[in-house]
Amino acid sequence: MDFRDALNTVTAELTPQPWDYTTPDGATLTVIPAGLREDPGCAEVYLRVTRDKAHAAQAAITTTDLPALLTVLGEPVTSHWEHEPHYTDGTAKGRIGTWLGDDSGLALNPMADAFTLTAIEDTDTGTVAASVTLPEAQRLPLASALRRALDVARGWEG
Repeated sequence: MDFRDALNTVTAELTPQPWDYTTPDGATLTVIPAGLREDPGCAEVYLRVTRDKAHAAQAAITTTDLPALLTVLGEPVTSHWEHEPHYTDGTAKGRIGTWLGDDSGLALNPMADAFTLTAIEDTDTGTVAASVTLPEAQRLPLASALRRALDVARGWEG
């Protein structure tokens, strides 16, 4: 192996790899670690829901808050859950919309043998929400993808 091959291998291993799930109707959920240098507890993992070319929303969850989502996904989703952001010391910030006028967020809702994940994003043109329904069989693969993204995101914290 020459230097260029070794460099390309290391670069590929360090580059955040997204995880995708596409529903039969074409909606896609993508999990992406941000891959940006951040303070401890501040690196983000993005959950992007794309319904079609013109309708998508993305929620950002920090490494401080992602373990709460992983805990919820550890069991079948049986009740409404909504992301509540926290400071790195664990102190709750309160609903995002109450302190910045930002309605961005993430919510899970149970369904029969499935759950709905909704990403809400505050954009320049207004608030956009996009939902995807995942079968129960995709709950653990999603949790696994989020754990890997969390590990990558924590690797960018310094």
